[in-house]
Amino acid sequence: MQEKTVKIIGLAVLLVVVLNLILFAFVLINWIIFWGVLAAAFFFVKWVLPRMK
Repeated sequence: MQEKTVKIIGLAVLLVVVLNLILFAFVLINWIIFWGVLAAAFFFVKWVLPRMK
């Protein structure tokens, strides 16, 4: 995969995490969803994204 594509995917994951934090701050999602999204994002960035390169 091209480096530009991997960078765009990484920025999209970052946007999801920031949106998750905002929704949690305004109590629009509960803590289970909040931590689930954070755990999924961590798993994706730590193990999946490096293998896509």
